[in-house]
Amino acid sequence: MTLDDSTLLMISGLVIILCGVSFILNTAMRRNDASGRLWSISFITGMLTALSFSVWSVAPETWWVLVIGNSAYVISIGAIWSGSRVFNGRGPLIWIPLAAGGLTALFTALEGPDAGPWTGSTSLFIGITVFAGLGAAETMRARMRRNLNARILSFCLWIVCAYYVMRTSIFVSLGPDSAIFQDYFGSGITTVITILLVLLSTISMSILQAERSGARALGDVTVGVHSVVGVLSAASFMQQWADWVERASFNGDRLAMIAMDVDNLPQMNTAFGRTFGDTAIRSVAQIIRHYAPTTSLLGHTGAGRFVIVVVTASTTDAEQLAIRLQTALVDEPIDPEQSLRATASFGVVDTDAFGYGLPVLRRALDDSTLQAREEGGNRIVVARRTAV
Repeated sequence: MTLDDSTLLMISGLVIILCGVSFILNTAMRRNDASGRLWSISFITGMLTALSFSVWSVAPETWWVLVIGNSAYVISIGAIWSGSRVFNGRGPLIWIPLAAGGLTALFTALEGPDAGPWTGSTSLFIGITVFAGLGAAETMRARMRRNLNARILSFCLWIVCAYYVMRTSIFVSLGPDSAIFQDYFGSGITTVITILLVLLSTISMSILQAERSGARALGDVTVGVHSVVGVLSAASFMQQWADWVERASFNGDRLAMIAMDVDNLPQMNTAFGRTFGDTAIRSVAQIIRHYAPTTSLLGHTGAGRFVIVVVTASTTDAEQLAIRLQTALVDEPIDPEQSLRATASFGVVDTDAFGYGLPVLRRALDDSTLQAREEGGNRIVVARRTAV
């Protein structure tokens, strides 16, 4: 059975709508956080795109719906990138996809109906390529880098990016009427690829959201400005951290930051149950509170992740504090009855090496902690600025 382009667009639209409604409802019921809201925007604009293209397929005279569809398509891919940035603890920069969507709408409108079914396609293809590449790169860094479902999402986005690089090249160089474009990059094959990737991406993002929802028990629940485990919650800590960096820069004080990621937390939850994992996080938080300097800033930035900010006299002080915390984890079991102990991956940075730019410090801290984890965990990695 051969399906024409209109039928394929209808099927694609139905798939996108079903996936979008499912994701949005799950996000609203499980965990309505910033990354989930941005990914929901992606699905909402994706549904708007599918509706616009479906309307145009049955009523080609309504060419103006392509202005809406093309703009929404670019915003949809851009919102995936934006949500991934938030998932990784970075700023959303959602204004960039919105601006790109506005430009796509403008270029599509300027071309008008004379371009036929490919009205605005050049700007659309370029927008999809750029944001798919940015999204694929973002899902391969920071906390998403070590998540299998994030890697699946990254794979889908790389496929989209590569496909649209080739599609754009053929479209610009040979035109949409060329045999190569019609055979390999036409509407039919693009729609089939879109359906498959939407299904796979929806599953990946839904599981990512479900995992973050599962981590909510001790990762985000707050009591006032504090996390439920007794140190500053993520939002409060980030405000204080920025304030400390600004004041340290003004006074010329040396600041050091230590990140602790509890090793094998998902495996603990699987093997011993969620209660055991929560107990481990509480125990680690208590060790940090006891062994960190009284004047230090303590934050719980996510389930199993803690950050300590301290004023130091020398570059080795922070490393010595990390060693002291690592030793304390070995000495104090999280389950005295079974003598089970937690380990953690440590990243250490200071302002002498990286200056007083908070984004730079955070990136270096994430990278050093990830390196410690990838080296097997229970490691301390002191970040060093590489010479240029």
